[in-house]
Amino acid sequence: MPQDGEIDRLVIQQYDVHRTVTIGGIDTCLRGFLDYAPEDVQVGIVGIDEVGAPDRPLGVWQRHRRGDRDIWFLPVARIDTSRSKGLVPYSLRLVAGLLRHRRAIPRPKVVQAHRVDVGLFTRLLFRRPLVYCIHTQERGLLGPTSESYWRFLGGLHERLDRRIARAAERVIVFNPAYAEKVRRWNPRTISAPTWFDPAITHPPPRPLNPHAVIWVGRLEVPKDPALAVRAFAHLAQEHPDEPWTLEVIGSGTLRPALEEQIAALPEDVARRITLRGRLGPADVAEARAHSGVFLMTSHAGYEGFPRVLVEALAMGLPAVVTDGADTGGLVREGVSGFVRGRDAAALADAVRAAQGLDRADVTAAVAELSAPQVVRDVFFRGLTPAAS
Repeated sequence: MPQDGEIDRLVIQQYDVHRTVTIGGIDTCLRGFLDYAPEDVQVGIVGIDEVGAPDRPLGVWQRHRRGDRDIWFLPVARIDTSRSKGLVPYSLRLVAGLLRHRRAIPRPKVVQAHRVDVGLFTRLLFRRPLVYCIHTQERGLLGPTSESYWRFLGGLHERLDRRIARAAERVIVFNPAYAEKVRRWNPRTISAPTWFDPAITHPPPRPLNPHAVIWVGRLEVPKDPALAVRAFAHLAQEHPDEPWTLEVIGSGTLRPALEEQIAALPEDVARRITLRGRLGPADVAEARAHSGVFLMTSHAGYEGFPRVLVEALAMGLPAVVTDGADTGGLVREGVSGFVRGRDAAALADAVRAAQGLDRADVTAAVAELSAPQVVRDVFFRGLTPAAS
């Protein structure tokens, strides 16, 4: 097991380093962090075991090879994140495992947390410099379309956010507007973009299938995949002679409802829609490479800085997004895509118009958001010696 001071950055999050399939959110953020952290930084993760593998006992450190580096990994809870959360949130199950196996965790140089409840316990248990990451908009977990338990607890989430942020060595906020507010709590706050992985992002010189629409995300209420299906159905029915298709990539509790929605469509429309399920990063990148337009239908107030949008633009896909989803302001109207309301017909018209946009202009929108540079700047540059 690692010794005191051996781990430079200890990340505590419900994450399994053996998982190869991630879409968006904190998991994909951590994948980029692990792949592009400086080579001389020893990373450790206190996380979860998703598959219940007998050769991965809880509370026992493992050495995990990732590319050219070794990572320390300590699973402290068994959580199948493909299932419904149930009554106990994943993060609380992680915290319970953290408390149960606290003695197995050596003293790190810096700790890193990505959720408010985990950040609170991380700060209390370790008393080490904290890098605290915020992935949502202000009150993004409290709105009517949120699936978080925090929506039942009023202003408690923001009060804890403020308390943890004030004590952190660095606060990383993946939402420009909220970062301005958090900076008033802690001047060591930075507004961070998300990034694309250049290792798997290779835009084709021209769209291989300009009529292929792709949607990527969790099949949950905040992402509203049902709206994507309605918009596509309108597009296919209005232009039946054009070979439009829709590929939906992701998993979640709304899949049965989506299957019913698609089955109720006219057969010639339904057969053009494919539910791919959850795919690995390389497979998602390949699907994008064979697509013509990216569609994003998230509810306003939820997204932090949507990674799936950055990755789609980096692949040269013009994007059609709903109001409030493009929090980073990446979509330039009529240049890299279109922003529309939640009307299916308007989204369908925008998808058809996006087909003709110049892909060079699309990739230019995110040219500076390549993972190697962004990860180093966001997570490591400018920290005090003890925290870097």
